[in-house]
Amino acid sequence: MSAPLPRPASLIKRRKIERRVVLAVLVTAVIPLVAALLLAREMVARVSATAFQPEFGAHLDRALGVYADLAKTIKQGMRYEADAIAMRPALVRVAKEEGEGRVSEELAREFVAHPSLVSLKLEDATGKVLGTHERDKPVDPLLERTLLVRRPLGEAGEEDGPFLVATFAAPNARFAEMESAQEFVQAYHQLERHHREEYVDRTYTRAFGLLFGLLIVLAAIAGIVVARPVTRRIAELAAATRPVAAGDLTVRVEVTGDDEVGDLGRAFNRMLEELEQTRARVEFLRRMSEWQKMARHLAHEIKNPLTPIQLAVQECHRRYAGDDADYKRIVQTTLEVVEEEVGTLRRLVGEFSSFARLPRAELSPVDLGAFLREQRDHLSARTEGGRVEGEEALLSRVDLRFDVPDGEMPAVLDREMLHRVLTNVVQNAAQALRDARGRARRGEGTWGRVVVTARSTGGFYVVDVDDDGPGISAEVRDVLFDPYVTTKRDGTGLGLTIVKKIVVDHGGTIEATSSPLGGARFRIRLPRADSAEARAAVERSLAPDEDESATAT
Repeated sequence: MSAPLPRPASLIKRRKIERRVVLAVLVTAVIPLVAALLLAREMVARVSATAFQPEFGAHLDRALGVYADLAKTIKQGMRYEADAIAMRPALVRVAKEEGEGRVSEELAREFVAHPSLVSLKLEDATGKVLGTHERDKPVDPLLERTLLVRRPLGEAGEEDGPFLVATFAAPNARFAEMESAQEFVQAYHQLERHHREEYVDRTYTRAFGLLFGLLIVLAAIAGIVVARPVTRRIAELAAATRPVAAGDLTVRVEVTGDDEVGDLGRAFNRMLEELEQTRARVEFLRRMSEWQKMARHLAHEIKNPLTPIQLAVQECHRRYAGDDADYKRIVQTTLEVVEEEVGTLRRLVGEFSSFARLPRAELSPVDLGAFLREQRDHLSARTEGGRVEGEEALLSRVDLRFDVPDGEMPAVLDREMLHRVLTNVVQNAAQALRDARGRARRGEGTWGRVVVTARSTGGFYVVDVDDDGPGISAEVRDVLFDPYVTTKRDGTGLGLTIVKKIVVDHGGTIEATSSPLGGARFRIRLPRADSAEARAAVERSLAPDEDESATAT
């Protein structure tokens, strides 16, 4: 059997954080719940003890006795009325001597003296009705309760004589109240005798216990729901730090949510971007220092033998006095070739020397918008006539346009060096247009368009130089700013390297991409005057140069 794979450390840490968050939520929820449970139990016990005091039962019994005596009195009064009616001599005489009509008349007279009567009947021993009378309104069972009383007529109460059957009605409210009170008192005594502890104390304790358990479960679920997304995002941040510790600054975390963890993720990504830019800048400057040292050495090594070589060839040409025309022509051609190549080497040495002596940017507060408008006027002056073959007349064959906002764009710049950057990039675009289309358009007209645009985005200004030329291939873009890399037929490969060095000294970046016009786009990003990048660039410009410090030492 294979051994189980170990769980990742980030997963274990995530589970620990999740358990701690859930435990914190549970503790936060349990403490007030326990206090509420104890308080509720004490309250129920006190209410129960107060509700089931013996005095309450005695008072309820006395109140029920009052209701019972009242009912008994009402019924006994109705029986007394029936006895009084049965002993009326007139009614006894009429019942024995007169007919049914006289009996009913006599019964009707009794309704005046006894308003609680509903009906009166006289019956003989066999049940035959001798006379009857009823009130006009029938009995309403919801409002009245009836009592039937049967009494023999006369004082002697003869068993075989006529009988009086009287039906009385009394208001139902009192009897209903008595029955309700009786049921309540019976239930109260039952609870008091048998179920006080079990029904009240245990029932409510169980209810609170069930509620307590339910809230514990809900608190645990809520803790998991709240903790799991947070711990997952924290674990992702922790996992992203490992490749960063190994040197990979291209790692980014997915930012979700607008809370503190999301802010932490955004800050983490922003920190990596700044670190990546800082490392790229430091690496570029380190390589620039090495390239400058190499260029200084090459310029020295190439410059020294140029003059002796040129002088030696010129001396050979001067001293030859022979008549051999072919040999003389060879010497003349050799002199011309050597002088031309020496001139080329001297120009190359000049480029190397300029590159090796590239000064540090001296930054000061400048309005970038006003600066670009000045450069527009300066470069536009070059488009007025001139020979197309000359460097100064390159821009006369391109449609150069500037799109710069009218407002202020405060930045920290070295005007002279940034002028060099803009001029170099615009001339590169013009040269690319010339090389791609100049031969096909030797007549009048332009080689193409070059558009310079500026805008503000975040803490940076973006300056784009676009053209509609052939563009830059993807494999060249990665090394385009390295020394001695060029796509021009007469380039030295140092111009864009110097441009990038100047832009980096300003705290900005430069990149080559595809242009919406169809050609190349050089995008320059320069920090605003109030940004951290601008302040850092100013501090670097004021710091002592390492080479100068080493020389002084």
